[in-house]
Amino acid sequence: VEEIYYPVTQKQGYFIDGKFDQFQRHIPYYALIQAFQSFSTQLLSQSPALLAQWKAKILGAVGSLGKVLTDAIPTLELIIGTQPNVPTLHGIEAQNRFAYLFRSFINAISQAKHPLVIFIDDLQWADAASLKMLQMLMMSTSHQYLLVMGAYRDNEVTGTHPLMSTIRAIEQQQVMVQTITLQNLSLSHV
Repeated sequence: VEEIYYPVTQKQGYFIDGKFDQFQRHIPYYALIQAFQSFSTQLLSQSPALLAQWKAKILGAVGSLGKVLTDAIPTLELIIGTQPNVPTLHGIEAQNRFAYLFRSFINAISQAKHPLVIFIDDLQWADAASLKMLQMLMMSTSHQYLLVMGAYRDNEVTGTHPLMSTIRAIEQQQVMVQTITLQNLSLSHV
């Protein structure tokens, strides 16, 4: 997976990754938050002028609702500053607002000048909200410069597993999904 890191960074792209944890399944977006914390950290290593451009780009995408994202991705606040409080929403309204802002954020940061590659490991432990978010990202036609890669243990996933349902839903929308199955190394490989 990390072999893609060098070609992406040579094109001024960003490679970020996150990993689901079997003991953190109750935390929505766990691996996505890890990945975007990493993205924020990468941005913080850039020049002040470039950081100001990123700040303007992100704030332009999320408007006055940036607090929704900084609550989920705390290091993002170091880039866009302290954000004003937003009205509290509950249930589906809160999920829809978060999904809308996250999609806008992704659109702002994945551009031709700097494509974005997200690698998510251990998808067999993903929560329902994360799978829905990944499905939304994969099915969006506005994310031309986004590549999502995932890994899961196929011996822990059956045909009825939520991950497999998500993959089928993505494929039904005629989004290209490529599966690579890795076998155990043989003695000669070792």
